[in-house]
Amino acid sequence: MLKPQDILALVGLQVMLKSGHEVVTLSVLAAFIRLSGSETHAALARLEQSQLLDATALTLRKPSSGNFLEFAEHGLRYVYPAEYGPPMRGLPTAAALVPGLAAPDQPLVWPLERGDSCGPSVAALYRTVPEACASNKELHMAMAALDCLRVGRARERQAGLAVLKELFAP
Repeated sequence: MLKPQDILALVGLQVMLKSGHEVVTLSVLAAFIRLSGSETHAALARLEQSQLLDATALTLRKPSSGNFLEFAEHGLRYVYPAEYGPPMRGLPTAAALVPGLAAPDQPLVWPLERGDSCGPSVAALYRTVPEACASNKELHMAMAALDCLRVGRARERQAGLAVLKELFAP
């Protein structure tokens, strides 16, 4: 059964592969997404079992793009529904970052003490998402696109899906 950190691991792996990493080791991925090595290893095993990660490549695991995009579009918001909180300081997410959408006056934010925005809060998909995204713009965009699928209306979901399709394109 998938856990929220598994989605973070898959998206983090794809971001690293898209940015030119030839080989992504377990320890490098774990540091990138702010998980322990054992959490990352378990996440990759669950992703393989769920057919969201292609385990046939011997030297490099690759996300199964089609399977992941189908899951993200049709299942993510039901499996990992958004949990809203009070307004606070944090890192902007969802429509505030996705191209083609008007930036809201008060963007949704993931709570983060050193965040640069204030607005209604929404719990991140996993506890390490805000810290990992604060240090990588591409990961931040991808996780915000996932939040568009979790919290957005039709227009926001389509924009978020477009960002993910571009990230997971061959």
